[in-house]
Amino acid sequence: MDKKSVGIIGYGRTGKALYSFLKNDPNYSKIMIFDDNEIDKSNIGIDENGIPVEFLSGKNGISRLTESDQIIISPGINGREDRFTPLRESGIKFVSELEFAFSYIRSKIIAVTGTNGKSTTVSLIDHILKKSGWDSHLVGNIGVPFISEVKKIGENSITVLEISSFQLEEIDKFRANITAILNVTPDHLDRYTSFSDYKDAKLNILKNLSKDDPLILNYDDLFLRKEFYKKGDNKFRILWFSVENRGFEEGAWLDSDRVVIRIGDRTENISIKGNSLLGLHNLENILASFLVLRLFGISSSDQAKALGGFKGLHHRMEMCGEKSGVRFINDSKATNVEATIKSISGIDGDIAIILGGKDKGGNFSIIKNQVGKKIKKIILIGEAADAISAALNLDKHFLTRANTLDEALRKGYEVLIGSGGSVLLAPGCASFDMFKNYEERGNIFKSNVKDFIEED
Repeated sequence: MDKKSVGIIGYGRTGKALYSFLKNDPNYSKIMIFDDNEIDKSNIGIDENGIPVEFLSGKNGISRLTESDQIIISPGINGREDRFTPLRESGIKFVSELEFAFSYIRSKIIAVTGTNGKSTTVSLIDHILKKSGWDSHLVGNIGVPFISEVKKIGENSITVLEISSFQLEEIDKFRANITAILNVTPDHLDRYTSFSDYKDAKLNILKNLSKDDPLILNYDDLFLRKEFYKKGDNKFRILWFSVENRGFEEGAWLDSDRVVIRIGDRTENISIKGNSLLGLHNLENILASFLVLRLFGISSSDQAKALGGFKGLHHRMEMCGEKSGVRFINDSKATNVEATIKSISGIDGDIAIILGGKDKGGNFSIIKNQVGKKIKKIILIGEAADAISAALNLDKHFLTRANTLDEALRKGYEVLIGSGGSVLLAPGCASFDMFKNYEERGNIFKSNVKDFIEED
Protein backbone atom coordinates (compact mmCIF):
# COMPACT_ATOMS: atom_id res chain seq x y z
CA MET A 1 0.00 0.00 0.00
CA ASP A 2 1.40 3.36 -1.06
CA LYS A 3 1.75 5.92 1.69
CA LYS A 4 -0.32 9.07 1.31
CA SER A 5 0.12 12.68 2.29
CA VAL A 6 -2.66 14.29 4.29
CA GLY A 7 -3.70 17.92 4.65
CA ILE A 8 -5.33 19.36 7.77
CA ILE A 9 -7.30 22.60 7.43
CA GLY A 10 -7.65 24.49 10.70
CA TYR A 11 -5.25 24.29 13.64
CA GLY A 12 -7.55 24.88 16.58
CA ARG A 13 -8.59 22.22 19.07
CA THR A 14 -9.62 19.75 16.35
CA GLY A 15 -6.61 20.36 14.11
CA LYS A 16 -4.21 19.83 17.00
CA ALA A 17 -5.93 16.58 17.93
CA LEU A 18 -5.70 15.39 14.33
CA TYR A 19 -1.99 16.17 14.18
CA SER A 20 -1.36 14.38 17.48
CA PHE A 21 -3.13 11.29 16.11
CA LEU A 22 -1.45 11.32 12.70
CA LYS A 23 2.13 12.30 13.44
CA ASN A 24 3.32 8.75 14.02
CA ASP A 25 0.93 6.95 11.67
CA PRO A 26 3.02 4.82 9.26
CA ASN A 27 0.28 4.96 6.62
CA TYR A 28 1.13 8.57 5.82
CA SER A 29 4.22 10.02 4.18
CA LYS A 30 3.64 13.68 5.04
CA ILE A 31 1.32 15.99 6.98
CA MET A 32 0.49 19.50 5.75
CA ILE A 33 -1.35 21.77 8.20
CA PHE A 34 -3.03 24.98 7.06
CA ASP A 35 -4.45 27.72 9.25
CA ASP A 36 -5.52 31.27 8.47
CA ASN A 37 -3.17 32.51 11.16
CA GLU A 38 0.57 31.90 11.42
CA ILE A 39 1.00 28.71 13.47
CA ASP A 40 3.02 28.91 16.68
CA LYS A 41 5.34 25.90 16.50
CA SER A 42 7.01 26.42 19.86
CA ASN A 43 4.83 23.84 21.65
CA ILE A 44 4.15 21.50 18.75
CA GLY A 45 6.41 18.69 19.98
CA ILE A 46 7.52 17.28 16.62
CA ASP A 47 8.63 13.68 17.07
CA GLU A 48 12.00 12.94 15.46
CA ASN A 49 10.72 9.49 14.56
CA GLY A 50 7.43 10.84 13.22
CA ILE A 51 6.50 11.65 9.65
CA PRO A 52 7.44 15.03 8.12
CA VAL A 53 5.09 17.95 8.81
CA GLU A 54 4.77 21.30 7.06
CA PHE A 55 2.86 24.29 8.45
CA LEU A 56 1.12 26.61 5.99
CA SER A 57 -0.85 29.86 6.05
CA GLY A 58 -2.07 32.49 3.60
CA LYS A 59 -3.13 32.13 -0.04
CA ASN A 60 0.07 30.38 -1.05
CA GLY A 61 -0.46 27.92 1.78
CA ILE A 62 -3.84 26.89 0.42
CA SER A 63 -2.41 26.23 -3.03
CA ARG A 64 0.28 24.00 -1.50
CA LEU A 65 -2.46 21.69 -0.19
CA THR A 66 -2.88 20.39 -3.73
CA GLU A 67 0.06 18.13 -2.86
CA SER A 68 -2.21 16.24 -0.41
CA ASP A 69 -4.02 13.02 -1.24
CA GLN A 70 -6.70 13.70 1.35
CA ILE A 71 -7.84 16.77 3.28
CA ILE A 72 -9.38 16.66 6.75
CA ILE A 73 -11.21 19.87 7.58
CA SER A 74 -11.92 21.20 11.04
CA PRO A 75 -15.55 22.15 11.76
CA GLY A 76 -14.68 25.79 12.45
CA ILE A 77 -13.53 26.26 8.85
CA ASN A 78 -16.13 26.67 6.11
CA GLY A 79 -14.87 24.32 3.43
CA ARG A 80 -17.40 25.59 0.92
CA GLU A 81 -15.70 28.97 0.58
CA ASP A 82 -14.49 29.87 -2.91
CA ARG A 83 -10.86 29.77 -1.84
CA PHE A 84 -11.09 25.98 -1.48
CA THR A 85 -12.74 25.38 -4.87
CA PRO A 86 -9.43 24.72 -6.71
CA LEU A 87 -8.62 21.99 -4.17
CA ARG A 88 -11.96 20.30 -4.75
CA GLU A 89 -11.67 20.64 -8.51
CA SER A 90 -8.28 18.95 -8.38
CA GLY A 91 -10.02 15.80 -7.14
CA ILE A 92 -8.67 15.78 -3.59
CA LYS A 93 -11.09 14.09 -1.21
CA PHE A 94 -12.39 16.32 1.61
CA VAL A 95 -13.60 14.67 4.82
CA SER A 96 -14.62 16.04 8.19
CA GLU A 97 -12.81 15.06 11.38
CA LEU A 98 -16.01 13.20 12.27
CA GLU A 99 -15.79 11.06 9.14
CA PHE A 100 -12.06 10.45 9.55
CA ALA A 101 -12.37 9.34 13.18
CA PHE A 102 -15.38 7.15 12.36
CA SER A 103 -13.23 5.05 10.04
CA TYR A 104 -11.29 3.81 13.09
CA ILE A 105 -14.30 2.98 15.28
CA ARG A 106 -15.86 -0.44 15.92
CA SER A 107 -17.99 0.46 18.94
CA LYS A 108 -21.71 1.21 18.98
CA ILE A 109 -22.39 4.89 18.29
CA ILE A 110 -25.10 7.19 19.65
CA ALA A 111 -25.29 10.40 17.62
CA VAL A 112 -27.19 13.50 18.76
CA THR A 113 -27.65 16.64 16.71
CA GLY A 114 -30.05 19.58 16.78
CA THR A 115 -29.95 23.34 17.00
CA ASN A 116 -30.33 23.36 20.78
CA GLY A 117 -30.02 20.91 23.66
CA LYS A 118 -27.29 18.69 22.26
CA SER A 119 -24.74 19.13 25.04
CA THR A 120 -27.18 18.47 27.88
CA THR A 121 -28.65 15.43 26.11
CA VAL A 122 -25.33 13.73 25.34
CA SER A 123 -24.01 14.54 28.81
CA LEU A 124 -27.08 12.96 30.41
CA ILE A 125 -26.83 9.88 28.18
CA ASP A 126 -23.13 9.49 29.00
CA HIS A 127 -23.77 10.02 32.73
CA ILE A 128 -26.45 7.32 32.90
CA LEU A 129 -24.45 4.88 30.77
CA LYS A 130 -21.45 5.24 33.08
CA LYS A 131 -23.65 4.84 36.17
CA SER A 132 -25.02 1.67 34.57
CA GLY A 133 -21.54 0.19 34.10
CA TRP A 134 -20.88 0.93 30.43
CA ASP A 135 -17.53 2.12 29.06
CA SER A 136 -18.95 5.30 27.55
CA HIS A 137 -16.94 7.95 25.70
CA LEU A 138 -18.43 11.43 25.27
CA VAL A 139 -16.92 13.20 22.25
CA GLY A 140 -17.58 15.59 19.40
CA ASN A 141 -19.01 19.09 19.53
CA ILE A 142 -19.13 18.85 23.34
CA GLY A 143 -15.49 20.02 23.29
CA VAL A 144 -13.58 16.73 22.99
CA PRO A 145 -12.51 16.02 19.39
CA PHE A 146 -13.64 12.55 18.33
CA ILE A 147 -10.19 11.69 17.01
CA SER A 148 -8.55 12.43 20.38
CA GLU A 149 -10.43 9.48 21.99
CA VAL A 150 -10.31 6.94 19.16
CA LYS A 151 -7.44 4.91 20.63
CA LYS A 152 -9.32 4.60 23.95
CA ILE A 153 -12.62 3.42 22.45
CA GLY A 154 -12.84 -0.36 22.38
CA GLU A 155 -15.21 -2.59 20.44
CA ASN A 156 -17.37 -3.08 23.55
CA SER A 157 -17.46 0.64 24.39
CA ILE A 158 -20.21 3.08 23.51
CA THR A 159 -19.36 6.29 21.68
CA VAL A 160 -21.71 9.17 22.52
CA LEU A 161 -21.35 11.89 19.89
CA GLU A 162 -22.59 15.46 19.96
CA ILE A 163 -22.62 16.53 16.32
CA SER A 164 -22.95 20.01 14.84
CA SER A 165 -24.04 20.92 11.32
CA PHE A 166 -20.45 21.96 10.59
CA GLN A 167 -19.18 18.45 11.36
CA LEU A 168 -21.78 16.89 9.06
CA GLU A 169 -20.85 18.89 5.97
CA GLU A 170 -18.13 16.50 4.82
CA ILE A 171 -19.31 13.01 5.77
CA ASP A 172 -19.28 10.03 3.43
CA LYS A 173 -19.83 6.72 5.27
CA PHE A 174 -20.57 7.93 8.79
CA ARG A 175 -23.47 6.08 10.39
CA ALA A 176 -24.66 5.83 13.98
CA ASN A 177 -26.49 2.92 15.59
CA ILE A 178 -28.97 5.30 17.23
CA THR A 179 -29.56 8.83 15.94
CA ALA A 180 -31.45 11.65 17.66
CA ILE A 181 -32.39 15.00 16.14
CA LEU A 182 -33.64 17.29 18.90
CA ASN A 183 -34.82 20.25 16.82
CA VAL A 184 -33.96 22.18 13.68
CA THR A 185 -34.49 25.95 13.80
CA PRO A 186 -32.61 28.79 12.03
CA ASP A 187 -29.03 29.18 13.23
CA HIS A 188 -25.55 29.94 11.92
CA LEU A 189 -26.99 32.10 9.15
CA ASP A 190 -23.66 33.90 9.17
CA ARG A 191 -22.24 30.70 7.62
CA TYR A 192 -25.21 29.26 5.70
CA THR A 193 -26.94 31.08 2.86
CA SER A 194 -30.43 30.17 4.13
CA PHE A 195 -32.34 28.02 6.61
CA SER A 196 -32.72 25.45 3.82
CA ASP A 197 -28.94 25.31 3.47
CA TYR A 198 -28.52 24.86 7.23
CA LYS A 199 -31.27 22.23 7.35
CA ASP A 200 -29.64 20.22 4.59
CA ALA A 201 -26.38 20.11 6.56
CA LYS A 202 -28.22 18.89 9.68
CA LEU A 203 -30.09 16.17 7.81
CA ASN A 204 -26.87 14.86 6.33
CA ILE A 205 -26.74 12.77 9.53
CA LEU A 206 -29.36 10.51 7.89
CA LYS A 207 -27.27 9.88 4.80
CA ASN A 208 -26.37 6.27 5.58
CA LEU A 209 -29.17 5.18 7.91
CA SER A 210 -31.16 2.06 7.08
CA LYS A 211 -34.85 1.56 7.82
CA ASP A 212 -33.92 -0.54 10.86
CA ASP A 213 -31.74 2.11 12.50
CA PRO A 214 -33.68 3.93 15.27
CA LEU A 215 -34.23 7.62 14.56
CA ILE A 216 -35.43 9.68 17.55
CA LEU A 217 -37.23 12.91 16.68
CA ASN A 218 -38.95 15.77 18.52
CA TYR A 219 -42.64 15.86 17.59
CA ASP A 220 -42.94 19.38 19.04
CA ASP A 221 -40.43 20.73 16.52
CA LEU A 222 -42.47 22.08 13.61
CA PHE A 223 -39.85 21.37 10.98
CA LEU A 224 -39.22 17.77 12.06
CA ARG A 225 -42.93 16.97 12.30
CA LYS A 226 -43.60 18.39 8.84
CA GLU A 227 -40.59 16.62 7.35
CA PHE A 228 -41.03 13.17 8.87
CA TYR A 229 -44.55 12.64 10.23
CA LYS A 230 -45.98 10.93 7.18
CA LYS A 231 -48.17 7.83 7.54
CA GLY A 232 -46.85 4.92 5.54
CA ASP A 233 -43.34 6.37 5.31
CA ASN A 234 -41.14 3.43 6.32
CA LYS A 235 -37.81 4.89 5.28
CA PHE A 236 -36.70 5.09 8.92
CA ARG A 237 -37.74 3.53 12.21
CA ILE A 238 -38.89 6.73 13.90
CA LEU A 239 -39.50 7.09 17.63
CA TRP A 240 -41.11 10.42 18.56
CA PHE A 241 -40.79 12.30 21.83
CA SER A 242 -42.97 15.17 22.98
CA VAL A 243 -43.63 17.38 25.98
CA GLU A 244 -47.00 18.48 24.61
CA ASN A 245 -48.37 15.34 22.93
CA ARG A 246 -48.66 11.65 23.78
CA GLY A 247 -49.65 8.19 22.58
CA PHE A 248 -47.09 7.52 19.84
CA GLU A 249 -46.78 4.04 18.35
CA GLU A 250 -43.16 4.17 19.52
CA GLY A 251 -41.76 7.03 21.54
CA ALA A 252 -41.78 8.94 24.82
CA TRP A 253 -44.01 11.56 26.42
CA LEU A 254 -44.80 13.19 29.76
CA ASP A 255 -47.46 12.14 32.23
CA SER A 256 -47.22 14.47 35.23
CA ASP A 257 -43.83 13.76 36.86
CA ARG A 258 -43.25 10.59 34.86
CA VAL A 259 -41.86 9.79 31.44
CA VAL A 260 -43.87 7.19 29.54
CA ILE A 261 -41.82 5.13 27.09
CA ARG A 262 -43.32 2.83 24.48
CA ILE A 263 -40.99 0.63 22.45
CA GLY A 264 -42.47 -2.24 20.47
CA ASP A 265 -45.34 -3.72 22.48
CA ARG A 266 -43.93 -2.63 25.85
CA THR A 267 -44.92 0.52 27.74
CA GLU A 268 -43.27 1.62 31.00
CA ASN A 269 -42.93 4.67 33.26
CA ILE A 270 -39.83 6.41 34.59
CA SER A 271 -40.08 8.92 37.42
CA ILE A 272 -38.39 12.30 36.93
CA LYS A 273 -39.57 13.70 40.24
CA GLY A 274 -36.94 15.82 41.95
CA ASN A 275 -34.60 16.20 38.95
CA SER A 276 -32.56 19.40 39.03
CA LEU A 277 -32.86 20.42 35.36
CA LEU A 278 -34.74 23.66 34.75
CA GLY A 279 -36.86 24.54 31.76
CA LEU A 280 -39.03 23.12 29.00
CA HIS A 281 -36.06 22.34 26.80
CA ASN A 282 -34.53 20.15 29.51
CA LEU A 283 -37.72 18.08 29.64
CA GLU A 284 -37.24 17.50 25.91
CA ASN A 285 -33.61 16.53 26.54
CA ILE A 286 -34.66 14.04 29.22
CA LEU A 287 -37.26 12.44 26.92
CA ALA A 288 -34.75 12.02 24.09
CA SER A 289 -32.10 10.65 26.45
CA PHE A 290 -34.45 8.12 28.05
CA LEU A 291 -35.50 6.80 24.64
CA VAL A 292 -31.88 6.32 23.60
CA LEU A 293 -31.01 4.59 26.85
CA ARG A 294 -34.05 2.31 26.82
CA LEU A 295 -33.09 1.16 23.33
CA PHE A 296 -29.72 0.22 24.81
CA GLY A 297 -31.46 -1.79 27.49
CA ILE A 298 -30.89 0.52 30.46
CA SER A 299 -33.69 -0.23 32.93
CA SER A 300 -36.27 2.32 34.05
CA SER A 301 -35.10 2.14 37.66
CA ASP A 302 -31.44 2.68 36.70
CA GLN A 303 -32.38 5.69 34.58
CA ALA A 304 -34.49 7.29 37.32
CA LYS A 305 -31.77 6.74 39.92
CA ALA A 306 -28.99 8.14 37.71
CA LEU A 307 -31.06 11.17 36.65
CA GLY A 308 -31.25 12.26 40.27
CA GLY A 309 -27.47 12.57 40.39
CA PHE A 310 -27.18 14.62 37.20
CA LYS A 311 -26.72 18.31 37.94
CA GLY A 312 -26.82 19.67 34.41
CA LEU A 313 -24.20 21.65 32.53
CA HIS A 314 -22.40 24.85 33.37
CA HIS A 315 -23.77 27.83 31.44
CA ARG A 316 -27.08 26.04 30.71
CA MET A 317 -29.90 27.41 32.89
CA GLU A 318 -27.40 27.51 35.74
CA MET A 319 -28.53 29.11 39.00
CA CYS A 320 -25.82 31.55 40.10
CA GLY A 321 -27.36 32.95 43.26
CA GLU A 322 -30.06 35.19 44.68
CA LYS A 323 -30.19 38.65 46.23
CA SER A 324 -33.26 40.24 47.84
CA GLY A 325 -35.60 37.84 46.06
CA VAL A 326 -33.97 38.29 42.63
CA ARG A 327 -32.41 35.19 41.08
CA PHE A 328 -29.52 35.23 38.61
CA ILE A 329 -29.52 32.55 35.89
CA ASN A 330 -26.64 31.87 33.53
CA ASP A 331 -27.70 30.49 30.16
CA SER A 332 -24.69 31.73 28.23
CA LYS A 333 -24.96 28.65 26.00
CA ALA A 334 -28.18 30.07 24.54
CA THR A 335 -26.39 31.31 21.43
CA ASN A 336 -29.41 31.56 19.12
CA VAL A 337 -32.87 33.09 19.39
CA GLU A 338 -34.74 29.78 19.65
CA ALA A 339 -32.58 28.78 22.64
CA THR A 340 -33.38 32.12 24.24
CA ILE A 341 -37.12 31.55 23.75
CA LYS A 342 -36.87 28.18 25.50
CA SER A 343 -34.87 29.77 28.32
CA ILE A 344 -37.64 32.30 28.84
CA SER A 345 -40.36 29.63 28.75
CA GLY A 346 -38.56 27.63 31.43
CA ILE A 347 -38.69 30.42 34.04
CA ASP A 348 -41.63 31.31 36.24
CA GLY A 349 -42.12 34.95 37.22
CA ASP A 350 -40.78 38.24 35.89
CA ILE A 351 -37.59 38.37 33.84
CA ALA A 352 -34.95 40.98 33.07
CA ILE A 353 -33.05 39.45 30.16
CA ILE A 354 -29.55 40.20 28.85
CA LEU A 355 -29.35 39.87 25.05
CA GLY A 356 -26.58 40.46 22.55
CA GLY A 357 -23.14 39.51 21.35
CA LYS A 358 -21.98 38.62 17.85
CA ASP A 359 -24.98 38.46 15.55
CA LYS A 360 -25.68 35.14 13.78
CA GLY A 361 -28.60 36.38 11.72
CA GLY A 362 -31.30 35.47 14.26
CA ASN A 363 -34.84 36.88 14.20
CA PHE A 364 -35.14 38.68 17.53
CA SER A 365 -38.58 40.09 16.72
CA ILE A 366 -40.15 36.80 17.90
CA ILE A 367 -39.20 37.74 21.47
CA LYS A 368 -41.36 40.87 21.35
CA ASN A 369 -44.60 39.12 22.33
CA GLN A 370 -43.05 38.26 25.73
CA VAL A 371 -42.26 41.90 26.50
CA GLY A 372 -44.60 43.37 29.11
CA LYS A 373 -45.72 39.88 30.08
CA LYS A 374 -42.81 37.81 31.38
CA ILE A 375 -40.10 40.18 30.24
CA LYS A 376 -39.97 43.42 32.20
CA LYS A 377 -36.68 44.68 30.80
CA ILE A 378 -34.24 43.85 27.99
CA ILE A 379 -30.62 44.85 28.51
CA LEU A 380 -28.54 44.84 25.30
CA ILE A 381 -24.80 44.22 25.07
CA GLY A 382 -22.26 43.68 22.32
CA GLU A 383 -22.06 44.16 18.58
CA ALA A 384 -25.61 42.98 17.89
CA ALA A 385 -27.22 45.62 20.15
CA ASP A 386 -28.24 47.91 17.28
CA ALA A 387 -29.68 45.06 15.19
CA ILE A 388 -31.66 43.67 18.15
CA SER A 389 -32.92 47.13 19.08
CA ALA A 390 -34.14 47.69 15.52
CA ALA A 391 -35.83 44.27 15.41
CA LEU A 392 -37.66 44.82 18.70
CA ASN A 393 -38.50 48.52 18.19
CA LEU A 394 -39.28 49.12 21.88
CA ASP A 395 -39.23 52.30 23.92
CA LYS A 396 -36.81 53.00 26.76
CA HIS A 397 -39.26 51.67 29.35
CA PHE A 398 -38.51 48.13 28.15
CA LEU A 399 -35.11 48.49 26.53
CA THR A 400 -31.72 49.68 27.75
CA ARG A 401 -28.05 49.07 27.04
CA ALA A 402 -24.95 48.14 29.02
CA ASN A 403 -21.25 48.12 28.23
CA THR A 404 -20.39 45.13 30.44
CA LEU A 405 -22.09 42.08 31.92
CA ASP A 406 -21.66 43.55 35.39
CA GLU A 407 -23.50 46.71 34.37
CA ALA A 408 -26.18 44.61 32.66
CA LEU A 409 -26.95 42.38 35.64
CA ARG A 410 -27.15 45.42 37.94
CA LYS A 411 -29.62 47.13 35.61
CA GLY A 412 -31.70 43.96 35.56
CA TYR A 413 -31.64 43.76 39.35
CA GLU A 414 -32.83 47.36 39.66
CA VAL A 415 -35.94 46.53 37.63
CA LEU A 416 -36.87 43.47 39.71
CA ILE A 417 -35.89 44.56 43.23
CA GLY A 418 -38.96 44.66 45.44
CA SER A 419 -41.10 42.35 43.31
CA GLY A 420 -38.63 39.53 42.67
CA GLY A 421 -37.93 37.59 39.50
CA SER A 422 -34.92 36.46 37.48
CA VAL A 423 -32.07 38.25 35.77
CA LEU A 424 -31.44 35.91 32.85
CA LEU A 425 -28.32 35.83 30.69
CA ALA A 426 -29.60 34.15 27.50
CA PRO A 427 -27.90 36.25 24.83
CA GLY A 428 -29.24 34.65 21.63
CA CYS A 429 -25.89 35.44 20.01
CA ALA A 430 -22.37 34.10 19.74
CA SER A 431 -19.85 35.46 22.21
CA PHE A 432 -16.88 36.27 20.00
CA ASP A 433 -17.28 40.02 19.99
CA MET A 434 -16.45 40.44 23.70
CA PHE A 435 -15.30 36.99 24.86
CA LYS A 436 -13.28 33.96 23.75
CA ASN A 437 -16.34 31.70 23.88
CA TYR A 438 -19.66 31.24 25.65
CA GLU A 439 -17.86 29.59 28.61
CA GLU A 440 -15.82 32.72 29.30
CA ARG A 441 -18.95 34.84 28.96
CA GLY A 442 -20.77 32.62 31.46
CA ASN A 443 -17.88 32.50 33.89
CA ILE A 444 -17.55 36.29 33.93
CA PHE A 445 -21.29 36.61 34.52
CA LYS A 446 -21.09 34.16 37.46
CA SER A 447 -18.11 36.01 38.91
CA ASN A 448 -19.93 39.35 38.57
CA VAL A 449 -23.01 37.89 40.26
CA LYS A 450 -20.94 36.51 43.14
CA ASP A 451 -19.26 39.87 43.72
CA PHE A 452 -22.61 41.71 43.51
CA ILE A 453 -24.32 39.40 45.99
CA GLU A 454 -21.46 39.77 48.47
CA GLU A 455 -21.62 43.57 48.39
CA ASP A 456 -23.13 45.28 51.45
